[in-house]
Amino acid sequence: MNSESYIIKLSKNIYNKEPILKAAYIFSDVFYVYVDDNNTDYLIKLEFKNLKNEKNEHFSDKEFINEVIVQSVRYNIMQQTKNIRELILGRALASTMVNDSTKYENDSADIEINDILVDWFDKYDNS
Repeated sequence: MNSESYIIKLSKNIYNKEPILKAAYIFSDVFYVYVDDNNTDYLIKLEFKNLKNEKNEHFSDKEFINEVIVQSVRYNIMQQTKNIRELILGRALASTMVNDSTKYENDSADIEINDILVDWFDKYDNS
């Protein structure tokens, strides 16, 4: 059976904080995860929630590090494709814009405040 806890040290020069936190979230059902840092490294402590659980044998610090690498690659791809995703989203939203060039009869600055502050039910309710 695995030991009670693991201490992992990951270099800040290689890893970003976001992928480490995502990996910590993924493993939060198995481990209590503590994340700290110093000037050069992230310090992660993984502590099993339930020591007597048989599925603990499938989890280790190596599984956690692999997940950090997976999340790091996803994070890097997200950063590299950010501009194109924003362009695609902007283009999609722009194509849904309605061009309403209709002129309204009261389309002037001469509207009185009393004409605006009229109760809709008082004006249009025919009951």
